[in-house]
Amino acid sequence: MKLRIKATRNVVTPDLAAKMRKARNPRKALEAIGLTVVSMQQRAFTTPALRPTAWAPLKPATIKAKIAKGYGTQPLISSGALAHAGRIVKTTSTAVTVGSDRRVNGHSLAAIHQLGTQDGKIPARPTWPFNRDGKPTAKADANIKAAARAALDLER
Repeated sequence: MKLRIKATRNVVTPDLAAKMRKARNPRKALEAIGLTVVSMQQRAFTTPALRPTAWAPLKPATIKAKIAKGYGTQPLISSGALAHAGRIVKTTSTAVTVGSDRRVNGHSLAAIHQLGTQDGKIPARPTWPFNRDGKPTAKADANIKAAARAALDLER
């Protein structure tokens, strides 16, 4: 018995080829991941559920100083500059780098608040959606994966 198959219409290959082209250059997905992380970081200032850990309360002296400057009593929130400083620093075809341009005495203000200081004078009040070991939180992991899938159009 001899069997001959002839393709008359190919509906799978064009879609698969398009997804493969996107996957070979994942820049669009990396940009989407970066935007997702930055968005979560910015919203963490006012949405405690997005923080990897709870923030330590402010000391009474800090509260008094903030009130005197007209900033209110919320930790890390004064002018709002730090809350809006998160950004995509660099995107290549293999990586996305997120960060903040806010610096104090040459040190990253975001890193100081994310990890706290070694002397303990400034406690960790993380806003970036990463645990102390550098791994994304469960919420960040889910959001990152969804952003990558959407950017690569892998949901269809």
